[in-house]
Amino acid sequence: MQSKIVWPMLVVVAVLAGASIPLFFDPGFYYVDDSQSGAFGQWYEIGRRVLDLDWSLVNPRVWQSGNYLAEGAWGILSPVLWVVGIGAHLTGSALIFSTVIKLLCLLLGGVGVYALARNFGVLRPWAALVAVAAPLAGFTLYMDAPSWANGLMAWSFLPLTWVLARRAVLQAKSPVLPILSGIALVGIGYAHATIFLAITLGALIFEAFLTKHRPSIIRAFALATALGSFAVIVHLPGLLTAPVTGRTSEILNTDLLTVNLSGLFASSTPVGTPGILFFSGQFPYAPLLYIAWFLPLLAFVDLHRLRVLLRSRRSIVVVFVAALIGVLLPSDFGALRFPVRMMPYLTLAVLLLVGVALSHALATVLTRNRFLVAGAMVLGSAALTYASGPQYIKVLLVVTTVILVAVWLSYLILGDRPLPVLGSNSSGWLAGRGVTTVALAGIAVTLVLLVPQHVASPSSPLPDYSVPNDVSDYQQQLENAEGDVIVVGGVADTNDADAWDETLVGNLWYVTEEDVQNAYSAVYYSPYNSLTCMSYNGSTCGGLYDRLFEEMPETGLTPVDLMGISSVQVVKGIVPKKDWSVVPEGWHIVDDTEKTRLIVRDEPVAGAGSVVWSSEGTEVTVLHEDAMGVTFRVDAIGDDGGQVALSRIPWPGYQADGGTISADPVDTFLLGVDIDASQLGKTVTVSYYAPGYPLQFAAAILLLLILLGWPLLRLIGRRRDGAGRVVRVARASRVPAPEVSV
Repeated sequence: MQSKIVWPMLVVVAVLAGASIPLFFDPGFYYVDDSQSGAFGQWYEIGRRVLDLDWSLVNPRVWQSGNYLAEGAWGILSPVLWVVGIGAHLTGSALIFSTVIKLLCLLLGGVGVYALARNFGVLRPWAALVAVAAPLAGFTLYMDAPSWANGLMAWSFLPLTWVLARRAVLQAKSPVLPILSGIALVGIGYAHATIFLAITLGALIFEAFLTKHRPSIIRAFALATALGSFAVIVHLPGLLTAPVTGRTSEILNTDLLTVNLSGLFASSTPVGTPGILFFSGQFPYAPLLYIAWFLPLLAFVDLHRLRVLLRSRRSIVVVFVAALIGVLLPSDFGALRFPVRMMPYLTLAVLLLVGVALSHALATVLTRNRFLVAGAMVLGSAALTYASGPQYIKVLLVVTTVILVAVWLSYLILGDRPLPVLGSNSSGWLAGRGVTTVALAGIAVTLVLLVPQHVASPSSPLPDYSVPNDVSDYQQQLENAEGDVIVVGGVADTNDADAWDETLVGNLWYVTEEDVQNAYSAVYYSPYNSLTCMSYNGSTCGGLYDRLFEEMPETGLTPVDLMGISSVQVVKGIVPKKDWSVVPEGWHIVDDTEKTRLIVRDEPVAGAGSVVWSSEGTEVTVLHEDAMGVTFRVDAIGDDGGQVALSRIPWPGYQADGGTISADPVDTFLLGVDIDASQLGKTVTVSYYAPGYPLQFAAAILLLLILLGWPLLRLIGRRRDGAGRVVRVARASRVPAPEVSV
């Protein structure tokens, strides 16, 4: 079993088998909550944009959801999401496609962890064990994989990027692969993963300094600079947009999705529930903090030898400490929310520590006391789990017994003791095979324990919208709508078999290819949000219907006029009958069923994005309009100048050539442009540019210089002749750091 191919293949097979177990309990396990309301529709629209060569940065027709740079996960700079998007656009089943993407991410994560563990000197059997455990840990399996797809996708690239970075810096391998892998990770737009990539690169710089090897130090800084430059390109617009969004920038604690130490101390128990305040109550009723059942094997480790080993593997310690601090943060730490989201990174660091410890720091003699300590760790973890969820007592007794037996057998095999039943000769049979035997058995136990885990918690604790599985079922809604659409309300009962025949949720509206503004948003624009009372998934309050037809104080126009809305769908279960039964003048009913009513203007108007209002005495003619801006001619204007309003949210980044962006939004939520009287007869062009784009441009140049220059330097370094400074530097770029002894 020492083949370089067999163990990685075993990881692939085991991860695939383990990740498939939830599907026997819930076929829709990997397609719930944000994957339904957010990810799939987003992927579908990304595919459309790529196929149409549409690289616009904003989409005014989905309003607060349309700042794709600020939203962060729209794949503007992510070839990975481009490919996923094209696949989503071509698939026939959202459920199957989402499941396949999630399984591929889990496999990538597992293989990446195996390669990373091997790079840290972990023996192949133990590397395989921790590689199988990492993607099957509680938070990844129950939260990221079923729902928070961007978190899963970004995490799955971190181990791979980390190992490639170590090879490039310490072993003087090519920098192209780590840079491309890092670009894939950062391009997903998931802030937590980018932060931990920065932490791993910082830790790698620290390791390079400890080697006192100048070329390695320079390589570490160069790699960090390259990927840091790409992070600036991806995340800077979101950071500069954040002040005008509804996302909190404060440090406060509501306890929502925070982690406590008792939950972490129970992380070797694969069932039960930690005491975490969840969206739906005090407990998530799923083992979100589970890491691996074999953590008690650390009792067999000589801690002094482990400390010595970690001196040459400081980056693991750095990531572990950072992740531990991260999961223990308050619920809102500036722009970071929900500290439990950092559990996958803590899991990765813990498993790497375990792999290193079991590979090179096992006690010379495994005494009975060490087994007793390991057993106490198993029982202590079970006791803490019982305290949080006593209703799981039966399944808890089963898994605790299995883990105790597995730890006992590991103690016997690793300690060269005879196994029960097999007799005294068994230790001779296993001579030299103890590690392989325990690791293989450990992988088997990891998979077996998934069965009682999913008996107790068969589904993700996040909600299931029960949307249809087939893409075609998302393309029959609003067939009679015209122009831009807003939906008032949301599905009242998602368990109704016909709930989604007439309406949808969040980004699934993109699949209809209608211009519906009720898309998913993780950003919010507070004035628009206050007007529409729109939640993150696009649902609104019932009171919005009346508001849409009430005049706004500054312009005297109604929101439907200012937003360029031509169709309004009302969900009757949410909107009071006294409201939806009134059809405003200039509108008529085109569809009226038991669940919804669709009204359309008698004369549809142009959609969002263009000029919708001008101040008294000001007249303009729109000459050109697209997603990124508007050009208009000033036909009339007073001596004191004038103002126009565009049906766009005033995101940072808009610039006006021939005018000035208004300091205050028009009617609280519209982009205003102030025009000087001297502009009469001239044109004004309003364009959107990514906030901070000069810095992004500089970062892009720096990234390209490193991406192209570093390999070129390595190529020059292959020359045997020449003694110039450039050649000497080039040769040094190919010199690895001193070998690390284990």
